[in-house]
Amino acid sequence: MANYTDDDDYDVLIYDPLPDNETLGRDGAEQCSPYDPAILSAQLLPQLFTTAFLLGLLNDILMVSILAKCHRLCQVEHIYFLNLAASNLCSLLTLPIQAHAASHGGTLGHPTCTVLVALSSVGLHSQALFNALLTLQSYLVCFDVRLLSPVAKRRACGILASGLAWLAAALLALPEVLLCTVQGDSAGARCPCSRSPFLPGQGTAWQPFLTLKVTVVGLLVPLLVFIVCLVRLGKTLRKPDLFRLVFAIVVVFLLMWGPYNVALFLSTFKDSFSLRDCGSRYLLDRSVQVTGIIASTHCCVSPLLYVLLDKAFQRHLCPRCCPLPPAEDPVQDMPGDECDCSTKL
Repeated sequence: MANYTDDDDYDVLIYDPLPDNETLGRDGAEQCSPYDPAILSAQLLPQLFTTAFLLGLLNDILMVSILAKCHRLCQVEHIYFLNLAASNLCSLLTLPIQAHAASHGGTLGHPTCTVLVALSSVGLHSQALFNALLTLQSYLVCFDVRLLSPVAKRRACGILASGLAWLAAALLALPEVLLCTVQGDSAGARCPCSRSPFLPGQGTAWQPFLTLKVTVVGLLVPLLVFIVCLVRLGKTLRKPDLFRLVFAIVVVFLLMWGPYNVALFLSTFKDSFSLRDCGSRYLLDRSVQVTGIIASTHCCVSPLLYVLLDKAFQRHLCPRCCPLPPAEDPVQDMPGDECDCSTKL
């Protein structure tokens, strides 16, 4: 900045303007224009989430009807599939709520906000846990067939494991629900937790802890189980159909939930990664929203994946396309297995 006086006694002020998206505060610190997620939400979420809800609900109904009518929950994996459909339903029920909030400015009432947070958190944690249980069950079937207990005991263990998984998912979702309730009581009728997608502890001192919990329980733990079991399954390939199904579970879960967890982790701990400048903060906030929207549609893709890759499902839908497996399959001829089981288990 320069200030000088010419011969005609005119003061001429020459200055360099600041960038459009950056200003300086009174203390000289750089202040950024925050990213507004309401614009993309209003343009995309109503149509996308409504379509995903209808498609996912149809797939869930198809999956449950086949399990209840044809399989009759005769195997542990059938029990896990049924519970996985229930966990997908928890996440599906949040899609119309988010679509409605996006089309009405992103605000919700406090009771609706609490229900949204509870369903989102329970759905996320239960999906991760039941995917891990399903992978472990597939591993036991491939490697410990002779050591498996009778059918009745296996079903009892499956029911007990499912109950413990739901209890764990509810306990893991409790911090978010309590935090949302406290924030709602202090903020009046405006919902502080209605920003889409689901962000644990947004803007609170609990945000780092909740982000770590979601990242570890929702991604790292099931991913570690998937990797360990897939490495062992890939060495034998005794059940290629089972290996294909489990591998598809890993890839879809990783592709849809991994980017969101990474973006959420970097956004929460941006100071530790030196991402405090305006451009980095803007890109992180936008990445969290975009990846979160993609991850929210996992509950509609997951049931479709099982229906398309499970030969037993295809056999019941089209008997001529997928004939019954040969009788000499040793796993099919195990004592006590009186029901047709998915993926030739």
